[in-house]
Amino acid sequence: MKYFLKLFILIPILSFSQQTNISLLPGYSNQSFYSMLNGEVLNIENDNWDIAFSTDIYSTSIRINDGKGAELYIYPLGDTSAWNNINSSVTSILNQPLYNSSTSWEIGAFDMNTIGGFDYGWGVYNLQNHHVIGDSLYILKSIDGNWKKLWIQRKVSGDFLFKYADLDGNNLVNESVAASSYNNKRFIYYSVNSQSVLDREPNMSEWDITFTKYITPVMGTPYGVTGVLSNVGIEIAETNVSDPSNYTNYSSHSFDTLMDVIGYDWKSYQSGGYIIDPNRCYFIKDYFNNVWRIVFNSFDGMSTGNISFNTELVSNTTSITDSEVFLNIYPNPANDYFSIITDGVNEGSLLQFTDISGRIVFEKFILNSSLFEHKFNSSSFTKGIYLVNLINNENLVSVNKLIIH
Repeated sequence: MKYFLKLFILIPILSFSQQTNISLLPGYSNQSFYSMLNGEVLNIENDNWDIAFSTDIYSTSIRINDGKGAELYIYPLGDTSAWNNINSSVTSILNQPLYNSSTSWEIGAFDMNTIGGFDYGWGVYNLQNHHVIGDSLYILKSIDGNWKKLWIQRKVSGDFLFKYADLDGNNLVNESVAASSYNNKRFIYYSVNSQSVLDREPNMSEWDITFTKYITPVMGTPYGVTGVLSNVGIEIAETNVSDPSNYTNYSSHSFDTLMDVIGYDWKSYQSGGYIIDPNRCYFIKDYFNNVWRIVFNSFDGMSTGNISFNTELVSNTTSITDSEVFLNIYPNPANDYFSIITDGVNEGSLLQFTDISGRIVFEKFILNSSLFEHKFNSSSFTKGIYLVNLINNENLVSVNKLIIH
């Protein structure tokens, strides 16, 4: 039985091309978060927020909803001491708007006026108290068309403190967003008009790409486009071949982690409709080094927001196992419970669970070197994706992916 199990893990997982249809709804009013393994994980309204704050305690990134019409300008006539000088006439002297980077989540519109060093655009890092102190005033046009003056005052231990008001100073709002409390998300969102914090992303480990509208340079000019942006650390290669639906030679292409490798230009507008590039496909390497191919079929435009594409797993490298040991997880994905079967490991070896950021969430020593079943209650774990590492004599000998729904 032991040898049968070791042979079993060498059987490759068969994969078939799967067509997927998603919709951003008319006017691209929604945003879709998509997992190559699990399909669409969240389709959510995208017209109800203005500002997005990074949840990373070490990040200063603050983005705006520029794809849906939010506009941000640096106040040109003074620093934060000029707060009371701003009035409605300021709109006539504003310079070019600031936009989010379309290549990096780390650079938002508020970060664009940086001068380098410890200056992060909206604020300067204080070496004594480790706060980022806001030194710039901004003029914000919300997605609802309302003009506000805005001051990001500081970031303290993961919390952003800011205030905003009408240009004449009325309707002053002092606000704080405890962004680090949402550290399982990339960003936490804020609506100026409703004065509310919006938790509108899936967990950062649960999605690979997102379909959305955003601003990017088109022929040198910032322009609103609808396309695909990738999650932090997801690697993507673009290819142009004669038969993209059957092409699998991903290893001959360079992968990149820029968030807009897929972007928007897999389609073009011609004669009243959108045409898909017939020679284009992309290879997506997820957090577990599985490689997926994606080929677009159709794009309906803003009338419906419908997008159709095919995906296929072309390389499964999720599990890597030393030839002398055996580890299997079932059921996987898991709902109520799961079991891990081990065989051929040394007594005292360690089962270690980590999330995709590398944080250890659970450890258990193995006390039986022969074939053994370790049972777990899924409710003890937060829903998401984990790596199950088998450490034998301080050597990592097996890595397996576990999904808990």
